[in-house]
Amino acid sequence: MAADTRRGIVLLALLALLSWLLARQPREAALAPISKPDVRLNYALYDFSGMLLNDQGGVSLQIRSPVLRNDAESGVGTIEAPEIHIQQEQDRWYISAESAVVSPDHEHVTLAGAVYLSQRDEITGQVLEINSSDVLLDVTPRTAQTAAGVSIRQEGDRLDAVGMKLDMITRSYELLHDVRAHYEMP
Repeated sequence: MAADTRRGIVLLALLALLSWLLARQPREAALAPISKPDVRLNYALYDFSGMLLNDQGGVSLQIRSPVLRNDAESGVGTIEAPEIHIQQEQDRWYISAESAVVSPDHEHVTLAGAVYLSQRDEITGQVLEINSSDVLLDVTPRTAQTAAGVSIRQEGDRLDAVGMKLDMITRSYELLHDVRAHYEMP
């Protein structure tokens, strides 16, 4: 065998060995777990209707909307013209708005545009109606607040103010500024 042929074979064997070494994965990388695939999705639901059940199987919350959208990256949900019904013990709340934005942790809902909140006591039949705009609803403590103008009607009486804090569980509210009242005698 000629010297050039031997050198060619040795060079070819060295190149094959070098290619094999470079193509081989390090042992640590081969043993590393494969990360889970990202299954978050951007989506839009049309003619959306949903409900949450309590521990006894009763409906505690219902929501309807022509369009509900979710942004997977930010986790923010947007709802067009939401209609929300909340049942808590003897009280039934109805909430509507022009639109709503739900925070990624689902604990804060910003109701935008004209906002209507109504509470009806199922036992006494008393109704509390609140009209405002741009209301922040905190889900877990069931509170709401706004810095905008607010009008509250209850049993023929009317209160107007700028700004409000509402506790939906105790049915109590605090009017923050420029309060005006109109009371009707029975």
